[in-house]
Amino acid sequence: MLTFFGLRPEDKESLVLEPTFILMYYGGFTYKEAYNIPVQYKKWFIDRIVKEMTKGNDGEGASQSRAAHQNSPETRALMGMARTESPARLRRFS
Repeated sequence: MLTFFGLRPEDKESLVLEPTFILMYYGGFTYKEAYNIPVQYKKWFIDRIVKEMTKGNDGEGASQSRAAHQNSPETRALMGMARTESPARLRRFS
């Protein structure tokens, strides 16, 4: 059997699932968006997310991060960024 075509099952987690999870969890992408984005853009977005998160951890600019994953609904409300409605892609029926 030829094994040099395609991914091996043990590589799928690190090369497909992990980047997809990072883009969904930290970047707000849907599964379809994260899975279908070209590899070079996927890498750029992940590197940018890492850069933003390390900037917040360094101490300088920590309060300047606008990343949604660090903000509770109460914090977003105090910053004037509270949502009155859920995003359109999450609404089922109106």
